[in-house]
Amino acid sequence: MTTVAAVDLGATSGRVVLVDYRDDTVTLDEITRFPNHPQQRDGRWVWDAAGLLASATAGLETAAERGAASFGVDTWGVDYGVIRDGVPLGPVRAYRDPINERGIGLVEATLPWNRLYSLCGIQRMTINTIYQVAVDEPQRLVEGSTFLPIPDLLAYLITGVAGTDVTHASTSSMVATGSREWTGEVLDALGVPRSAFLRPDEPGTIRGPALLPGLRGMPHISVGAHDTASAYAGTPIANRDTALVLSLGTWALIGAECVDVFPTDAARELNVTHELGVEGTVRVLRNVTGMWLLEECRRAWGDVDGHAPSVLDLIEAATQSPAFSGILDVDTPQLAAPGQSPETLAPHIRGTWDGTRGGLTRILLESLVARVAERARQITTLLGGSRDVLHVVGGASRLAPVMQWLADATNMRVIAGPTEATALGNALVQWRALGAIASLEEARRAIGALPEIREYTPSGNYEAWRRYADRLTESA
Repeated sequence: MTTVAAVDLGATSGRVVLVDYRDDTVTLDEITRFPNHPQQRDGRWVWDAAGLLASATAGLETAAERGAASFGVDTWGVDYGVIRDGVPLGPVRAYRDPINERGIGLVEATLPWNRLYSLCGIQRMTINTIYQVAVDEPQRLVEGSTFLPIPDLLAYLITGVAGTDVTHASTSSMVATGSREWTGEVLDALGVPRSAFLRPDEPGTIRGPALLPGLRGMPHISVGAHDTASAYAGTPIANRDTALVLSLGTWALIGAECVDVFPTDAARELNVTHELGVEGTVRVLRNVTGMWLLEECRRAWGDVDGHAPSVLDLIEAATQSPAFSGILDVDTPQLAAPGQSPETLAPHIRGTWDGTRGGLTRILLESLVARVAERARQITTLLGGSRDVLHVVGGASRLAPVMQWLADATNMRVIAGPTEATALGNALVQWRALGAIASLEEARRAIGALPEIREYTPSGNYEAWRRYADRLTESA
């Protein structure tokens, strides 16, 4: 038996999960779960890095007591910290801060978009690290400072060992797809010193023992520190050439796991990203706004009710509401900032909304499904061949009506689960480093046998979904 601890931090919540592998069987035990939300300080959106560290450490202390052999840390992408003389320098700023929108113009004044994409292959989004670095005032990345992606920052504060994971670094749009190294041309264009960036290491690197007393020297293993890298690793893919993967949470990340794929003009025109994954893989995917807007509505309704309505109650109400009554573009830039509500969403709806919570929930989720299906078709065409299986992982994979809508809208067989694919992907890299498994495929077979896995087949409603999705184009 090999027991490891997975620290998995998302943009709305975090958790520490104890994951066991024994006799080809995987078991999970969530030790702790805690909220995570950006906060406003001095007019900027930032993360409570100290609070995340405290919550994660408390969970790891319990994991150490229960015999965890090691721990790994994964988080959402793009955000980073800076250290100087071993001490964090300034806050960890949040990617949804509207000030980041200025970054695209600043970067492209010195490095044209076509050139940047040919080097790094990352989709053009204001959240990208490169644009955050460009608007950092005063610039913290100077000689003597060190750039650390947020999972590596947290790991450094636990172990005292500084390192940079390649999967998280790749979300920055500053790492070359081919070499899996920082791109000097990009760093020079930003005017930041190359010395501030540590050479990225691959998942599975054993960094060093925890120094905090309660963690009993438990070693930190660098995993797929970008949570999407871990989620894809923890997906029970049988054949990567015929499958798409949707990691569905705050973001809906739809794409394919590939090898030897590089940026092309066609990919750039679709704004497809090439994020680096576990075992030399590349995720060719698109970001779609996922459950974020529904979570924002839940927060707003919670302010009214005194507590947020449950997702399951909202889904039940949605199934009782009219289908295809309205649609909105979930990727509307104005809806990306914190503070959304039913009132801010209503003007963006094309069609009708009956004013009920169930009605709005259905519009939001149908709009999300339609956008995901559109991106799935684009990626399938880009990569060539055919894709007949859609793996859906993450917490939303347990929402049966949404899974059926995805099967119908994509005309693909949907394999839903596991919900904790990210923690599993985090764990399997640790198992590989510790010698408990021989390959990624071995762990995936065990994950695919988990009892929570469900399958959904298309019900023949594909054309209705295509007509509904066409309204997105009409409203553009």
